[in-house]
Amino acid sequence: MMEVGSYKFHRRALAAFNQLAGDEQAQVLGTLAALAGTPAARWPAAQAKRLRAEQPLYLVRVNDSLRVIVREADGQEPEVMDVVRHETLESFLKAARNGD
Repeated sequence: MMEVGSYKFHRRALAAFNQLAGDEQAQVLGTLAALAGTPAARWPAAQAKRLRAEQPLYLVRVNDSLRVIVREADGQEPEVMDVVRHETLESFLKAARNGD
């Protein structure tokens, strides 16, 4: 597991992060740095959206294409669970709606 500022990276997220181009890695780190120290409930709505899940998961917009999924539990450091492309999420959503 890797730590960046106050964020831990799950191994799945770290693998995805390491496959990004250097400029995209910098954008991810910059986005996380801007949110560090602020409780997830107070993150800007235009940038972060709470997902409907049992765990406190947030979908955080990095840029037009990249999103990070962050888990924030009370009293624990936030953890980046995954780094995904918006297009991939849209594809999954479309497949789910079509019953695929």
